[in-house]
Amino acid sequence: MGKLNLNPFGMSEQSFDQLAFAKMKADTINNTPGDLTGYDCPKCRNRGFIALEKEDGGISTQECDCMKIRRCVWEMEKSGLKNIIREKTFDAFTATEGWQKAVKSGAVAYAEKTEGWLLFCGQSGSGKTHLCTAVCRHRLLAGDEVRYMPWRDKISEIKGMSLDNERRAEILNGYKKAQILYIDDLYKTGKAADGSSNPTGADIGIAFEIINHRYINHLPTIISTEKTAQELVDIDEATGSRIIEMAEGHTYSIARDTKRNYRLRGVVTV
Repeated sequence: MGKLNLNPFGMSEQSFDQLAFAKMKADTINNTPGDLTGYDCPKCRNRGFIALEKEDGGISTQECDCMKIRRCVWEMEKSGLKNIIREKTFDAFTATEGWQKAVKSGAVAYAEKTEGWLLFCGQSGSGKTHLCTAVCRHRLLAGDEVRYMPWRDKISEIKGMSLDNERRAEILNGYKKAQILYIDDLYKTGKAADGSSNPTGADIGIAFEIINHRYINHLPTIISTEKTAQELVDIDEATGSRIIEMAEGHTYSIARDTKRNYRLRGVVTV
């Protein structure tokens, strides 16, 4: 009986042994659980990377697809949105009123077929962030890259950097080029000494830089804002009109009415 051929690749015995040893090392690494949190990945076992064998007996690593999800989750958690993957779901959004059913239906449809942009604007506390986050969750679990931009926090960070700062350019490019971008609370600012809360010229300039790049390249963008559609145009027509155009068919303006602020639902008037 002939000798069983365990080396069908035509390699030298030494090369074959090196490859086999490398595979054993890669398998050992890949079977070792990691300690990353925020998302449970069966592919990399929460290490964030996959080990691959090399013919010379070495090991290379490849970033796991779950890192797209983790980065978005970490960004959201830093901004106070904890347990985002588990909690901000469509099922968890209670829709009893007609307007709630309409906005939820629109968000679900966009999540299933993410074309163009999605704009939720108007009343504070009406569930805009919840629904936008549920859309992001759906796309993340489908394997898409989603970047989360909490406007108020990030605009302050970016404005604090000099124009020639490499880190500033890196942050902006991340938002401009992301496969899907979610801007939460666009133009949300603190109140000035005179009581106004309008965005500054610097705010508008940064918004235009991000929005215009995504407009030109037709990159899916999700936006929530307390401003109305008309107010977005009034603040800056160039930016606002691009948003309205790209979100045609996916714009939901929730009329300002404190009865639609779910955060106040537990208030008892006496």
